[in-house]
Amino acid sequence: MKGFYPEDKWVEANGLRMHYLDWGGDRTKRPLILVHGIGGHAHMFDNLAPKFTHDWHVVALDSRGCGDTDWSPHGYSAQSQAEDIASFALNTGLYPFGYYGHSQGSRVGMPLGAYHGDLVSHLILGDYGPMPDPSPAGKEIANQRMTKGTTERPRGFFSPQMAFDWHNEQTPKIEDTAIWDLIKNTYRTNWDGILVPKTDPEIRWLLGRTALKEGPFLWDCVKKISCRTLVMRGESTNVLDRAQAEMMVAEIPNGNGSTVEIKEAGHGLHNDNLEGTANAIRAFLMS
Repeated sequence: MKGFYPEDKWVEANGLRMHYLDWGGDRTKRPLILVHGIGGHAHMFDNLAPKFTHDWHVVALDSRGCGDTDWSPHGYSAQSQAEDIASFALNTGLYPFGYYGHSQGSRVGMPLGAYHGDLVSHLILGDYGPMPDPSPAGKEIANQRMTKGTTERPRGFFSPQMAFDWHNEQTPKIEDTAIWDLIKNTYRTNWDGILVPKTDPEIRWLLGRTALKEGPFLWDCVKKISCRTLVMRGESTNVLDRAQAEMMVAEIPNGNGSTVEIKEAGHGLHNDNLEGTANAIRAFLMS
């Protein structure tokens, strides 16, 4: 029914009340789970999801601490978030499933494929590897992010218009309607009437040393992935270099790994080249 989907739904998963968007479709269709990047939300896939609803039952998740899913008192490790997704699939009956994880969603996809590969038919790791940048310079940048912070949005806005003005200045190429949608899905009104991010502030630590500390664990996960896997990178990305993508493919057991490069895209992948990314995802899912 046009205009009805996506439908907001919630399910208990791994001790959390998890929100997701159900894009409809016959439950006899193969499930496809979409997981966003750091601090994002399920609506990040609003342009991508409809391209797959004819052949797949598509759901987009709010990861723990993001969107309308519960914040976690136990942290945001990649392994805990992989357990969230496995629990979600088992509790909804949506398995075996295809998986597209972008950025942070790719980080979570590695332990998912290693420890719950029996639930996954096709695993797509979108532009994030075990070590975002393993060079000495990359490690220094990660440490600076934690000690000095990054260019972050203000802690809150007094009005929706103030939020719009700030986002419009940061991303002037995005259409006004898209900015308003982003504000609606990214912020909530707190007790004082101020717009504040829905994302748990603790997640910001994933930008720094936490990402580096998990590197050895994630490399170990890559070596244990038991499902078919596509490592996807943007042609001009500064997050996942070609050498690391090829190393990941080489480490995935039984020749189950392959790689693809999305032309005219950076780290944003589907946000930078929607059709190119969708075509690559579809080709892998159909293979």
